[in-house]
Amino acid sequence: MSKKIVDKASVRKRGIIELLIGVAIAAAGGIFTAISYNAARPGERYTVYTGIIAIGIVYAFKGLYDVAFPKVPKDANKEVAKDTEAVEADTVKEED
Repeated sequence: MSKKIVDKASVRKRGIIELLIGVAIAAAGGIFTAISYNAARPGERYTVYTGIIAIGIVYAFKGLYDVAFPKVPKDANKEVAKDTEAVEADTVKEED
């Protein structure tokens, strides 16, 4: 498992990715709905993919929220800092 330093820029980048994925999922639901509607003959039933559209919209809004209000968890960088201190301590010992 890789450990990364988490900062506001990385949270925003992840938010943009989530926003784009959410829009793509919602658009796919809309496309599938349009295909179903166009395939149905007059008076027949067709499927509206509300679940896929809703999941895409929720995911897009979560990404938009992360872009607008990036929050870094308080404990996000503690393990990385401890590992960095340990590596620096080992380097200093080797130089002696």
